Amino acid sequence: MKSVTFSEIVGAPRSPLRGLSPLTAYGLTLAIGMPLLVLALRALAPAAPLACIVLPVLAGLAVPLCVNAPGRLEVNTRFDASHMRATLDASLAALGFTANEAGPQRIRYIKSGAGAWRKPAVSVRIHPHSLEVIGAIPTLRSLQALLSGSAQPTAPAPRRSERSNRESVAAAMQISDNAERVAGMAE
Repeated sequence: MKSVTFSEIVGAPRSPLRGLSPLTAYGLTLAIGMPLLVLALRALAPAAPLACIVLPVLAGLAVPLCVNAPGRLEVNTRFDASHMRATLDASLAALGFTANEAGPQRIRYIKSGAGAWRKPAVSVRIHPHSLEVIGAIPTLRSLQALLSGSAQPTAPAPRRSERSNRESVAAAMQISDNAERVAGMAE
């Protein structure tokens, strides 16, 4: 698509507690939310040991740290951006997303087959000559690869197994031994 350009994928601001840095918002949640949650659980089950309440609460507070950061991608076109809806639908369907809410200027896609607790979502806002796509950064990279005409999104490089690491060390030791032998012969 020669008439389509992509912006760089940048971090999108998170919606809760606007104006605060993410670290400050998380710190406030930790400082206020954890004691309130412990007190509420303690009131519900006064006979429960405190460790049975505090440890799950701490584990639950670590969940936001593991969530993919939201990103923003702009797809600019020379023509009316609403004409790209079919291409966008097909690309997101290839990634496993289905349209959930549709409006004249906004579309929300939900990943099908994901857990009920937290389904990954992609939000699209249609402007006259651009599409503003907000979602998880890895999803946006895959979407950009599909929209740009790449056959498949780039896959991460496979990790080397433990055995291949040992073989690499053994090969390096063999090379070192051979170099010492050659140096000894040269003397």
